[in-house]
Formats: sequence, C-alpha cells, structure tokens
Amino acid sequence: MRRLLIFSLLLTATFLGAQKPRAAKPQPAGAYVPDLKQWRLEVAPALGGWSGDRTVNLRIKLVDPRDPNPPKDQAQPRFFDDEEGGEDEPRTEDTRTAEQLRQERLAREAEAARNAWRSRSLQVWFNGATLRWQASVGTTLHTELTAQNGENRLEILEPDSGLKVVRSWWVSTARTRLRVVSVQVGEEYASGSLQVQEPDGALAQGGRRTPSGGMLRWSGEYTHETPPPGTYTLKWISGWRGGRPARVRLEALLDGGTDQERRWIWERLILPGAGPVTLGTFDVEP
Repeated sequence: MRRLLIFSLLLTATFLGAQKPRAAKPQPAGAYVPDLKQWRLEVAPALGGWSGDRTVNLRIKLVDPRDPNPPKDQAQPRFFDDEEGGEDEPRTEDTRTAEQLRQERLAREAEAARNAWRSRSLQVWFNGATLRWQASVGTTLHTELTAQNGENRLEILEPDSGLKVVRSWWVSTARTRLRVVSVQVGEEYASGSLQVQEPDGALAQGGRRTPSGGMLRWSGEYTHETPPPGTYTLKWISGWRGGRPARVRLEALLDGGTDQERRWIWERLILPGAGPVTLGTFDVEP
C-alpha cells in the first residue's frame, strides 16, 4: 500500500511540473532591445507620377534612430569575368591553435546573437505578386523591379513594427505623354514658329532637345515622353506672310487616350513680325 502511495505522489509531481511555463530564454549579455515604434522605413527613389523607364533600382532601408552601433553601407559588389580576375592568391598556412579557433567561433556566435534583432523579413506586394525580402536594420537593401506599362503599385510591410510604405506610379514606354501642335484655322496656315518654355525655364526651339527631354521638331510639333510637373508656357513668333495678320491656333494634349486625358486649345490673331507672343499656359501634375 505504501509503495502504491509513493508511486501516485511521484506521478502527481511529474504532471504538475510539466504544467509550469518554461522560463523565457535569457537575452545575450549586452544585447540591445530596440523600440520598434521609433523605426522608419525609407524607400528611394520616391516613385510616383509618370516615368518612361521600366527598370527601377530600388533602395530600401529600415532605420532605428536609437541604434547604438549603426552599420555602414557597403558599396555594391562589382562582378568581373573569370579572365579578369587573375590568378588566385597563394594561401598561407593557418597556425591558430584549437583553443584560438574555439574562442573565435564563440566570439562570432556572441556577435551574431547580439545583432539577431537586425534581421527582418519584409512582406512585399508588387503588381499582384507576393514577395518576401530579407533586410537588416541600418543597411540599405538594393533590388531591381521591372515595371509594367500603365499603372504600377508597390506595397512594403515590416510586420513586427507595422511600418508600411505604398507607392503607385505610371509607366509609359509605348507612347508620348505630352504633345503640342499648331492647328490650321480654316484654309489659312499661319506662318511663324512655336516656342515652349518648360517649368525649369528651358526653352524648346526648333530641332533642339531640352535637358529634361522635350523636343520641338522642325515641323512645329512639340513632344515630351515624361514631362516634368509644373507650368508650361506657349509662345509664338510670327512670320511676315505678306504683311497680313494671321490667326494662330495651338492645341496641347496630355495623357491622350487614357481616362486622365486633358486637352487645351488657344487661338489668337498675331500681327506680322510680332513675337514672341505668349498664347497661354497649362499645368502638368505629377
């Protein structure tokens, strides 16, 4: 009877011991505990508006402003052909003892444990595709995206901190976003030449391309695939035309063929030899 009682007590103690919660794993000595509420998620380039380039070189960085030892961003690796690499350098004999190797291994493990908090997994959604990128706090993550013609949408989420960045932009590689032409009024064709002043002050004239990429052809048509946002001013320099006034009509078309299409029309009587005369202005939004 006594043996049965002792056996029952041992089973009860074992069961109760199994019900106790396990102690939390102790943090490594000197480990930094970050405050995720203060983190920032930086994304460059800003992305938005229109672009004529389908390739996006994206830079992503998780920043902890309290980081006690922020790492330095390393230069992007350069790749060379094997032929350019030259011969391998001769290896030197390792003279470290077993104890030295053990101490170095322990030091690496301790350093990895102290920096384990930096390793983060980013959830990414890009044009309907679900991705997962590995990032390290304080280090810039470089990656490349290939955008599609039309609208593009990128969402990046860091789950632990809740930080989220959403970017939306349009890409046009198959058409010209902005076009300005002179339109003939009735049977009369106005002689003269068009000038387009871009938002940065650059003046597009016949046959010359502006620094931003705008082009005014000798035919009098101005086009720009990715016009920078701002106010555009249209000017006209009149020809002689036998000394008679001429009626000039200009038409500007932005985002033609889309649901965001905008059209402006200006018409004015220009005296012979006048100019440059300002006919009108219009705004291009990002």
